[in-house]
Amino acid sequence: MRRFTKTAVPNCFSCTFKTSCFFNRLEPSAQKAWNGIRMSASLPDGQEIYSEHQRPEGVFVVCKGRVKIFTTDPQGQQMIIWIRHPGEMFGHIALFAGTDYLCGSRTMGATVLSCVDSKTIKEFLNSFPKTYPLLLNSIANEVRCAHLKLKDTAYKPAKSRIALVLINAISYRSKNTAAPAIHGLKRTEIAEITGLALETVVRALAELEKKKVIKRETKAIKITNYPTLLKLAS
Repeated sequence: MRRFTKTAVPNCFSCTFKTSCFFNRLEPSAQKAWNGIRMSASLPDGQEIYSEHQRPEGVFVVCKGRVKIFTTDPQGQQMIIWIRHPGEMFGHIALFAGTDYLCGSRTMGATVLSCVDSKTIKEFLNSFPKTYPLLLNSIANEVRCAHLKLKDTAYKPAKSRIALVLINAISYRSKNTAAPAIHGLKRTEIAEITGLALETVVRALAELEKKKVIKRETKAIKITNYPTLLKLAS
């Protein structure tokens, strides 16, 4: 928490991503309070936020950039559990469960985070009890997503899992445009998200490019046939 300060905290009311954020569902008085209790930090690519088995100190919200939530096996192999995008909260499940973190977290690219420490979040919830159902709904949806991910891992072929990762990684600005694109997603990260071997991911991406579904560039993947990719993911 020492990296987080009250200096230059992003304003929730003017945030581009507020419609995707927990903040947007709060009652007006709670929105005003939430906007005032947060601290923030601007972090570089690859910055650790917290590690496995660390004791939670608060909750985090991505204001800009992305954060990967991952676990590591004894051999050092990573598996990405979630990628948190702007407007999304993380770290709250361990905090409310009263347990250590089961996963670590790192930034993916330059990232701005907001944070509310554990004491302040409890005071906020006691002051605005209507927030509790919103948190329960959020946690229930995360459990549902985890269930669906387990089903996908068990039953979906490799190409479908990769297609779904690509769709979920489309940049905010290019969503719903004629040229959706993915920035900053490495092949190794696709492998870590899907649980597939890197060689399988490389072959699948090459095949998608050969069929003109995607086009790989130096720093991006452009989706040239979104309907086909969506059908494959489904």
